[in-house]
Amino acid sequence: LPPLDEWGRYATKDAMPLIFIVLLILFAAPVTTAKDASTSPERRAMERAAAYSAQHRGQTMLVMYDGALIFEQYSNGGDANRLQMLASGTKSFIGVLAAAAVEDGLFKLDDPVSNSIPSWKDDPEKVTITYRHLLTLTSGLKASENGFAAKQPAWADCAAAPMIGKPGEQFNYGANQLNVFAYALEQSLDTETFEEYLERRILKPLDISIEWRIKCVDGHPQVGGGAFITSRDWATFGEFVRLQGKHGEKRIVNGDLIADCFVGTKQNPAYGQTWWLKSEVTPELRKKITILSLEWADVANADWVPHDLVAAVGAGKQRLYVIPSRKLVIVRQAGFPGREFSDLEFLSLLIRGQPLSE
Repeated sequence: LPPLDEWGRYATKDAMPLIFIVLLILFAAPVTTAKDASTSPERRAMERAAAYSAQHRGQTMLVMYDGALIFEQYSNGGDANRLQMLASGTKSFIGVLAAAAVEDGLFKLDDPVSNSIPSWKDDPEKVTITYRHLLTLTSGLKASENGFAAKQPAWADCAAAPMIGKPGEQFNYGANQLNVFAYALEQSLDTETFEEYLERRILKPLDISIEWRIKCVDGHPQVGGGAFITSRDWATFGEFVRLQGKHGEKRIVNGDLIADCFVGTKQNPAYGQTWWLKSEVTPELRKKITILSLEWADVANADWVPHDLVAAVGAGKQRLYVIPSRKLVIVRQAGFPGREFSDLEFLSLLIRGQPLSE
């Protein structure tokens, strides 16, 4: 074709139809653009996962990719401004706060807790319990009060609970050990309460908030399962964890100390310091640890699940999944009981774009 500025020379009566056809081709043809995000495979996968969640009492589902909120859906009464019960998803805040306390020099994870609870010094078993034992739920202390998050005794009474095993030799799931950790931490603080320390070190720097609606009988927060939070704030917390202690460009907690939260124990390789892990477990452990079998063993043993997936897990299938290798943070919150919900099915729809049966 001639240059555009020479087209006038060819604008004869006979040539006009040809020029019209050329112009029509050049300017009327559809412009090629990036594929509409609403029809991308990733979008369809998120929508299918959200639909599955909603079918099983799901109320919120959020997906963050590399810090950006790329998917948000509410159903069954869920709402962006609604404070949702985390149940045992609350525990994940305690592991991260412990990392901050270590960074602040309040204690070391393998220090004896009796440094903060003097009454333990005269107990031949409790004197050997460390902060790490409490956080990994391997202290040997009585785990909970009949499994009910709302019926925990006073923090001091939790510390006085009987031993049901030896420190470091068994995994016992429940709120009691983390309430004892909170009690010990508060004894280590000069003037702040546990709540004030959590607010100053973690919540305020992230510009998020939680509400302690379930408390122990002494009025202290039930830190093993009493927090309520919005889905967006929980996702912000998850992104902070994904970045190993950073919020944007600001360092809030030492990254190596955050990483300690994701180291399992021999007693339960799939549980670190208040976080569930992608780490294979044996049939014997599945049979021995009921909560592991009910809530997480299938994920821990699935060969297609990303190796670095960590999760905060709460009753009613409250979930905060963090997958650093995929730059993903996923929040799923729901009404109770929600036992039919499958982590594997949900993750397969979201990550692989297909149900487990395919």
